[in-house]
Amino acid sequence: MDSDDENMEEIVEGPLDEDDQPHGFCTVTYSSSDRFEGMFVHGEKNGRGKFFFFDGSTLEGFYVDDALQGQGVYTYEDGGALHGTYVDGELNGPAQEYDADGRLVFKGQYKDNNRCGVCWVYYPDRGCVVGEVNEDGEMTGSSVAYVYPDGRTALYGSFVEGELIEARLATLSSVENGRPHFDIVPDSPVYSYDKSTSSCIAAHGLLPDPYETERVYVADSLISGAGEGLFAKIDTEPNTVMAFYNGVRITHSEVREREA
Repeated sequence: MDSDDENMEEIVEGPLDEDDQPHGFCTVTYSSSDRFEGMFVHGEKNGRGKFFFFDGSTLEGFYVDDALQGQGVYTYEDGGALHGTYVDGELNGPAQEYDADGRLVFKGQYKDNNRCGVCWVYYPDRGCVVGEVNEDGEMTGSSVAYVYPDGRTALYGSFVEGELIEARLATLSSVENGRPHFDIVPDSPVYSYDKSTSSCIAAHGLLPDPYETERVYVADSLISGAGEGLFAKIDTEPNTVMAFYNGVRITHSEVREREA
């Protein structure tokens, strides 16, 4: 957002120079209701400053000759924040984005305000989609992966706007300069996205989820009359994501530990 249009009416509070231009620390309120507080030199923003936009979001950083330069923080109206690198007022360089609770939801690069190169998009369960975004900044291509919350198990293949189309089981073997390296599991089946409807859970036979298979299993409960239950195969911390069932995450607190 940019409210500093020379045709916009503005109200200046603070010191002025001989030409009645803001000079020093001033507050400028625009007709759009956006407001800027910061240092001016003869009418141009120079130094630390912060925009307060009409929708409740803010943009803070260091200005040189009226343009944001270097590190800046854009805070959304919901409290989430984008920490980025600005060149002449536009995002150019590394950036990290956090939700309102301070959890990382994006890391990667920007060019001219658009995501570019290899980017990581994180979900609340701490799984993520990673790959090289297309020219529109979308996670679309044939070399994209979903990495499960363990940070190792992955599905690597074709995605469109972050949604799996066709992929194979892989292992995230290393990350160098933000770029991941995957090892495809030999003879891996092909996984594809099969969206459920109100009348059908899936149109094709389901493959076992590789993440779930290592962590949980279904068996008869030893409690009389309880039927089948979902049991943990491994020891893990409470609230750890253990399984995904038709898009519903099952955490450790919901999984029984079956007695021998």
